Amino acid sequence: MKEAIALVRADAEAVLQGHLERLAPLRGQHLFITGGTGFLGTWLLELAKVLNERHQFGLQVTIFSRNTQAFAARWPHLGQEKWVTLQDGDIRYFTELPRDVRYVIHAAALTDRRVFASHPSAVAETNTVGTLRILRAATLLEDLQKVVLLSSGLVYGGQPWDLPRINEDFGGVLKCNDVNAVYPESKRLAEVIAQCAISESKLPVVTLRPFAFVGPYQSLQLPWAVTDFIRDSFRGGPIRLMGDGATVRSIMYYSDFACGVLLALAAGRPRTTYNLGSDEPVDLLTLAQKITKYFSPVPEIKLRLGQTGHDRNRLVPDTTRLATELGFKITVPLDAALQKSIEWHRLTGDWQSVPPFSHATKSQ
Repeated sequence: MKEAIALVRADAEAVLQGHLERLAPLRGQHLFITGGTGFLGTWLLELAKVLNERHQFGLQVTIFSRNTQAFAARWPHLGQEKWVTLQDGDIRYFTELPRDVRYVIHAAALTDRRVFASHPSAVAETNTVGTLRILRAATLLEDLQKVVLLSSGLVYGGQPWDLPRINEDFGGVLKCNDVNAVYPESKRLAEVIAQCAISESKLPVVTLRPFAFVGPYQSLQLPWAVTDFIRDSFRGGPIRLMGDGATVRSIMYYSDFACGVLLALAAGRPRTTYNLGSDEPVDLLTLAQKITKYFSPVPEIKLRLGQTGHDRNRLVPDTTRLATELGFKITVPLDAALQKSIEWHRLTGDWQSVPPFSHATKSQ
């Protein structure tokens, strides 16, 4: 485990280089992070740990989540730090922020596609009511500087196949009469709720639209393409893709993801929306091939051609605004991100506790 933590620490130190000046407004501040025991929250703590120990930022961080005790037991090098406060609770019933908080990151959400099917109303309630609750609490703070709302790149709906990347002004189509739209539609409504708070209370809200990610602390139980491929490769394969594997995504490493969130918190323009993701496209077949090369023997990749309901699609962001305004840049390219992620799972051995799945990977 020490080797795995050292790997993450090195990545956290590397990604912060060149950004300390932009992050300076966070010095001595109390940050409040909802959903802070997920992979993003964990990485935010890793970066905060480097800022405190290497750069004397003096950050205090409160993590709000439904499983903080399990988190502290699993990752004591983060959860048991003196500058970290753990607060248990359900975001749907949130009422009050600590009075000295000036910066808020709202990342609490239900993001597992399996829950979309089994408990879609809980997804809708958590993603919308939770946002309303945290923003109402933020209006009571006397010296609030910034709220960062984590939305989703899925709010764009369908991206035209001939459009290489989508910028923040793109508006696609979602089928609101389809239960599968519960996640992107609830995220759309969360953004509207934020706009209401901006209009009514002048809240300094910055909206981020994350895309797809890979890295340490990401559970291989998540049914996404990249986690499916890594999990199935550890089990010897095969990797199964429905369709021809031509669906296109982009994958960002988690240290870059967390750094982008901190930059938005410290220097993002209120009332502004930023795409946060890699702008390097990769089709799912190529992604599977990139992953399998790190295993021996190389797992087989099986395409399921002729499957209905699995048409190729594309979801790749234009991140010009983030780069131009906040100086953001990718520090870990895709191949390195995959290699680091696989090495992490090898070192922790957590893939062994993940039950096998019988489904084939869809266009995710």
